[in-house]
Amino acid sequence: MDYSGSAPGCQAHIQNTSGDNDDFDTLSDDDLNALNALEAEERVDNKVKRTRVKSVYRDALFRPLFQAVAELDKLRSTGGTSVTYATPSHPLFPVLHIINDHMPSSTPYKHENLTDAEERRQARFWRDYDVIVNGLRKHVVPAPWRDLSDPARLEWFHHALRSQGEVQAFTLRLSDDVEASARGQGSTAGWLSKRIARQLEGSLGRKVDRWFALEVSDHNKLHLHGELQITSDEAKAARKALRLSGGEWVSVRQHQAHTKQDPSVIWAFYSAKRWNHIRPWTSWRLAQISRPINGDWYSATKPVRSLAAELYLERHKEVIKLMKTLSP
Repeated sequence: MDYSGSAPGCQAHIQNTSGDNDDFDTLSDDDLNALNALEAEERVDNKVKRTRVKSVYRDALFRPLFQAVAELDKLRSTGGTSVTYATPSHPLFPVLHIINDHMPSSTPYKHENLTDAEERRQARFWRDYDVIVNGLRKHVVPAPWRDLSDPARLEWFHHALRSQGEVQAFTLRLSDDVEASARGQGSTAGWLSKRIARQLEGSLGRKVDRWFALEVSDHNKLHLHGELQITSDEAKAARKALRLSGGEWVSVRQHQAHTKQDPSVIWAFYSAKRWNHIRPWTSWRLAQISRPINGDWYSATKPVRSLAAELYLERHKEVIKLMKTLSP
């Protein structure tokens, strides 16, 4: 089933906004979105060396199906008969109507109820990407885990942690010395992850599953947003461990590390809000754009990655089954 022709009016035209020695801080959000689409196009059309395409546009286009199946989970638990999931402006799936099959979910995925404000923030994050882009490959099914875009992976890291118990969101700012060292590492995220792991284990007496994403502020300061698998009773000790891993400040250290209990999935999207300013580019045409870090812009422990992939795979199967019931 190829739904790409169902909304010919929803097209986006790509212009080449890249140039020699461009820097992320000088590019507008529109330029960054265009570069993102351009890179995806080049990676598909490269006949010499094909690479795995991780397109945020693909994830956005099929996202209503995943949201509808999530609503089906809730419907099963309440015994309702049917659910309608509407995204009126979406080019492929403006309205989805699903009948309750009364089959329990096969994974530990926990349905998450968002407030109206959170629903709006979630929709706002994905709004720029749920368009059909001329020149890009027209996918007929959602991405497998290996091809999922970075922002979507953060979302499933959140679901993985949440399914295992209590979660604390965190923000960590770095000392000048640690920030300078982190930027100079071959893998900035990997180097910081090891420091965080060491301090958390020393403080709490156990390994702590987690994920985090790096971000550079408007003032060019590197900091982290993420989530920890810890209890509220462990939060104070965890904040101390985070400060030590980030190079504890001499003054106003109370502002260096923050935690918040039971974050919603919106925290994952907040953590990815500037991902186009920091993520790596693989296309040779975009390789001249300077980056503030080296290596990946996010990190997650192996158990989190493994469970996130498991949860996504099961949900992916349900989405494929749903698609078979839709009219072409």
